Amino acid sequence: MSLNLAETTEDAPEESPRAQAQDRIAEALAELSDVIDTPEGLQACASFSPAEVDFDSDAWISRLSDVQGWLRFDDDLSNTDLGTFTRSLAKNLNFVPETQGIDESNGATGLTTEALERLAERAERAARLKDEFIAELNADGGTQASATASWSDQWETEGDDEDVSPEPVTAKADVWHIFQLTKKKLNLTPSYQRGDVWRTGDRQKLIESILRGIPLPSIILLRKGGAVPDDVVDGKQRLTAILRFVGKHPEALARVIEADKAKPEARLREKFETDYPQFRLAWKSYMGEPLTAKLEDDYYFPFRLRNDKNGVLVGKDLEPLRGKYYTQIKGRTIHVADQEVTVEELFEGAPDYKVPVIEYTKASQRQIHEVFNLYNKQGMHLNAEEIRNAVFHDVELTRAILVAAGDASRRARIEDITPSLVNVPGVAELGKTLADYGFGAARYRRTKVLGWIIAVLVNDSGNKLLPSTARHTDDLLKRVQDDNSHPLRVSSRLADLFGLVTQAASLHATYDELWPEKFRGDGKSSRWQDLQLVGSLVGIAIATAGAPDDIEERIEANAEAIRDAALNEWTRPEKTQTRTQWDFIARIAAGVVEKLGIDITSASEAIRSRFGSSGVESLLLSRISARGA
Repeated sequence: MSLNLAETTEDAPEESPRAQAQDRIAEALAELSDVIDTPEGLQACASFSPAEVDFDSDAWISRLSDVQGWLRFDDDLSNTDLGTFTRSLAKNLNFVPETQGIDESNGATGLTTEALERLAERAERAARLKDEFIAELNADGGTQASATASWSDQWETEGDDEDVSPEPVTAKADVWHIFQLTKKKLNLTPSYQRGDVWRTGDRQKLIESILRGIPLPSIILLRKGGAVPDDVVDGKQRLTAILRFVGKHPEALARVIEADKAKPEARLREKFETDYPQFRLAWKSYMGEPLTAKLEDDYYFPFRLRNDKNGVLVGKDLEPLRGKYYTQIKGRTIHVADQEVTVEELFEGAPDYKVPVIEYTKASQRQIHEVFNLYNKQGMHLNAEEIRNAVFHDVELTRAILVAAGDASRRARIEDITPSLVNVPGVAELGKTLADYGFGAARYRRTKVLGWIIAVLVNDSGNKLLPSTARHTDDLLKRVQDDNSHPLRVSSRLADLFGLVTQAASLHATYDELWPEKFRGDGKSSRWQDLQLVGSLVGIAIATAGAPDDIEERIEANAEAIRDAALNEWTRPEKTQTRTQWDFIARIAAGVVEKLGIDITSASEAIRSRFGSSGVESLLLSRISARGA
């Protein structure tokens, strides 16, 4: 008897797409149940095995319900009956209408194969982000609040796929010798790039990795054309470390050349290139300042390798390199990538060891955004702000948010990045105010909050419900980027907007007694949680726009009423899904405006008149929607 393998494979249930999707779901849900620590607002459940996620009965419904908080659905799943449950699940899986994800003939699930595959993908994403939450929670200095914030950020960053542009991206992936990077004209500091965040130890470890032949992650460049240096889109910290180590950083070379012209008898440039320890002595003698580690960082001068006997530079080839500068070890022979080379050949020649480089030759900022998102989902984990600052760096509003939040490079001049803010009173203090509220500089946390506030104030979503906070901010920046006549491309309006936000932030901080600790966050410290800060600061900003002449008098007259509401009325929801987030923010913002005796509709019109649009009605719509739900 002949055996038809194709028919057997097709008929075998364990090989069918439905069965495979169900297996993936069962494994991921079981993994999500096997935890003790959870993000704020999530409850741990009893652990269960994949076998207990039974799709031949309704057992899978209760198991999915147990861990649904990890899956970050917009709405709670309703498990009153199978029909209601599948409809609410299909809606949360973004089937429009939800009936597209439902097929009642599919046994105990009632879901189409496509719906099961979407659920499998979301469950697996939830399991990965759960692992990242646990890792951050257990890291040095990790707290439930900080780990929860990062977990929430990742869900927003990895939100549902946006419409992508149909045009192909023109790029090429290659491997380059190190000297091709060190000699190429590069813009290491496009305005969207963060400052130099690596410490000396980080740089030393990178160079040690190269000396040991460990492959580096890809460097991503954007070719600008002509004589314009290519932008370093990703890999700035790695390139800076390499350039500094070999003495090729452009800022260091410019400083040495200038000093050499001023003191030719010292032969500073010659010593810099051939004997850096002698250069350090000569610099101190002729320039009158010892080269401390801090000064060498500021000047982008070379650094030495670690002198750690328990470190990674071991063996007869690498041990002599410990504690040395590049100029001291250029002639040493080492083995890299199964090849015997000198250190100088490794960094300045054409050995087998190469660095992967992705070079965009023709790509829009939006297309780069798409690639960033793809990398994110494959493990690079750039957060929303890091992506946003790269994608929308050509929009001055983006750069203004970065500068006002205090997250731009400390070496950058405000007039070079965002000239519209040069004469805005107090804008330099805005970042410090956010830092005082407990929002650190790590991964653009202050930039996120400030961008969020501005989007709430001026981004009109029409009659649509507000999307995730990250998407709402992106939507505003896309509108400004795509519309050459957008009001927020006008310097005076941009200055006016940041003037309003700066004034509101100053009032918010000055009248600190309005905000009890119980309202701010955990009730035990002065640290704020982002929802409370965004809601209350937006409320003050709307009120300031509506009654600019007597806002302080109104605050003083109604301080007790605001404090009472913050203490007793504006209670943070246990679950912070997208809808409940916006409802909470809207309740606070509208409540502040109401307590100050200001008509919020008139205040919104004032905002629209000044900035070309208002986001107030969109915010209030989200509150109405939440009430209806």
